[in-house]
Amino acid sequence: MQARAHNGVGTLRALCGAIALVIWTSLSPATQAETLRAATTGNLVALLNPFSALVQGIVNPHPQIHDSLFVVATDGTLEPGLALEAEPISETVWRIHLRPNVVYSNGRPFTAEAVVKTIDYLQSDAARRFVISGETRKIKSIRAADDLTLEVETTAPDVLLPRRFGTILMPDPWLYEELGPEEFSLAPVGTGSYVVDDWNLSAQTPILKANRESWRPPLTFHTIELRIVKDAATQIQALLTGEVDIGYNFGVIELDLLRANGFNITTRPGGQVTSIALSNLREDSPFQDQRVRQAINYAVDKRAISDIIMLGTTTPAGQPGVPGMTGFNPDVEPYPYDPVKSRELLRAAGYEDGFAFRADVLIAGGVVEAATMYQKIAQDLAAVGIQFEPHPVQGAQWIAKYFSGEWGEADAISATWNGASYWDVIRAIEIFSCNKPTPFFCVPEMMPRIDATHGMFDPAKRERALQALSKEVHDLAPSLFLVPLVDVVAASGRLGPLHYRHKQLAMEKLTLAE
Repeated sequence: MQARAHNGVGTLRALCGAIALVIWTSLSPATQAETLRAATTGNLVALLNPFSALVQGIVNPHPQIHDSLFVVATDGTLEPGLALEAEPISETVWRIHLRPNVVYSNGRPFTAEAVVKTIDYLQSDAARRFVISGETRKIKSIRAADDLTLEVETTAPDVLLPRRFGTILMPDPWLYEELGPEEFSLAPVGTGSYVVDDWNLSAQTPILKANRESWRPPLTFHTIELRIVKDAATQIQALLTGEVDIGYNFGVIELDLLRANGFNITTRPGGQVTSIALSNLREDSPFQDQRVRQAINYAVDKRAISDIIMLGTTTPAGQPGVPGMTGFNPDVEPYPYDPVKSRELLRAAGYEDGFAFRADVLIAGGVVEAATMYQKIAQDLAAVGIQFEPHPVQGAQWIAKYFSGEWGEADAISATWNGASYWDVIRAIEIFSCNKPTPFFCVPEMMPRIDATHGMFDPAKRERALQALSKEVHDLAPSLFLVPLVDVVAASGRLGPLHYRHKQLAMEKLTLAE
């Protein structure tokens, strides 16, 4: 829960900063001029504002430009970022100690007042349109006790507050206020390792340059050239032709080809479980019956999906989290492939003759193998008398359905159990609960147990409570659990070991291979 500082940290940080500056100025021009070329997916315009969405993807410009107070590592530990420690003073009051000697790329000092100003903005009406504003919903008040100390009061006990701060990037709030969101996003100012040299919006090829003011300056690569790719085929071509050094989340069928061409392939847990969300709130829906939801889980051969379609890069899932995540229950096994059990449950629920349902599924921009996966699901469900109709939708359509809870003609939608940002199962569980605004699945009896976990400051007690909830969610089967997402990264042989900050590549730590 805490990221602790050592005595004399201010002096040590100042010394480290001085040493980093000496190292930087002593590097040869050739070393400083090294350029890293990386592919990233998505829409560049959507990437511009640091508050518009949770930071996604292995390669993303925002974690290179901006910092958050803390970083949640993929082993679940809370690591220091712009803050060194968060300590609970009471159940609803936290004291946060900031990293000293940090400045923005324009030279302005980073202080507690900058954090206060950022949070005040995110809680304003002007910021409600941005996803990240929701991460401040439990903050009742925040004040600067001094330049490097914050005191934060929450509306209720919230053990996850430091992890919520890990999702909030900290751009220069004074310049943001002066320029406004749109103009600031075109020339952002942060404390990260890089600054924007040119977004190149028309060509979709952003260029980042080293930030010499940063507390974490680049070791080797002075320039980062990003290429926004729209599909897996374009990314594979860019890798094979040498246009980029790093790519991620392309089709697994291409892994052997990339290895044969000298790329190093690594996989990392994505922190999300793919699924088909089933609503128990829709009138006359078969999914109001828990037995039907369980029957669908027994009917689908998830092992074939993980081993054949995903080529063994992942495994079957049956609960909200992934191994290593807080609250993951190692005693909960995925639903086995058992068509006989599925038919028994359908018969007991009054659906011996089966039924048909439509699922609106996101394919473009999601898992490359999604179309094949849905074909397999349809085949398996048909074998127990259920007619599954996957209906592809675009990203904007899916987002509207997900956030509004209005699914139109669809009986289900594709969705992920996403605990990645906190590396804690409660975030995913709450999305599939009455706590989600406009919920699609709600069991009121669960809510006291869900809400109670936020006030559990004893890690062992909280872990037990979350594991019990993971088992309960498994049994309730609010979704057809499929497989955990895995981030697959291909890196050119010219690069040294890859380093990460949460799920994102820490580009400032990259070096050339020896």
